Amino acid sequence: MSLMPFVVAVEPDDLQVLNEVVKAGRETEAEWLAAAREQHGVRFLRGKALSEARGAIRKEFRRLRDKGKLAGTRDLVLTREVRAELKRRQMDGEYQPVPAENTAAPGRRVGAGPHHYQRMGSEPTKLTARMFVKLPADVGEQLVRACHWTSAPAVKALWEWQARWGDGPEVIFREAERAGAVTILDLWAAAMAPRPDADSILEKAQLQSQIVTTGDIIRAALKRATR
Repeated sequence: MSLMPFVVAVEPDDLQVLNEVVKAGRETEAEWLAAAREQHGVRFLRGKALSEARGAIRKEFRRLRDKGKLAGTRDLVLTREVRAELKRRQMDGEYQPVPAENTAAPGRRVGAGPHHYQRMGSEPTKLTARMFVKLPADVGEQLVRACHWTSAPAVKALWEWQARWGDGPEVIFREAERAGAVTILDLWAAAMAPRPDADSILEKAQLQSQIVTTGDIIRAALKRATR
């Protein structure tokens, strides 16, 4: 089975609880396998009969994993919950592929910067842990397409907002600091930068809230798994 990898910023406590959920799932799988072997009488079989019984057990085991009934790994737990979260948000329908120029673009998409995750302004982020997960290719592709096209109208509007208001003083100062030092030219550029009014700032915040990233969905799936 082809898999798609994702690395997501998460809360450390959620990751710890997920590990416990996976451990419990692994124990459930072990119990199911023991019961299936007992039901098929594996210990009394030999040769072809034993091979056939083991094959039937493996087939049913895979089927139950595919259905999300058994989930003894992190990937299986999150695959099940990502599917459920996409369905809950009505993002499980058909979507066109993401245009190649968008998939190749470096960095975060517009509207998905740090402020997208810090809803309380300057409050420090709680997403200090990193979680690696591999989803089946069909689930991963559905996730990527659904997030892209769901967010597309807000992304377009944010680019238009950006073209209208430019970077603004805050961004100019931040870029200057990254370059090493704030110069007189930087100060002049910041002073002359257009400043959006209150309504425009609210408009931007509302548009940013409409952006849905793959990380948003996977974090929501993680919350579902650890409830």
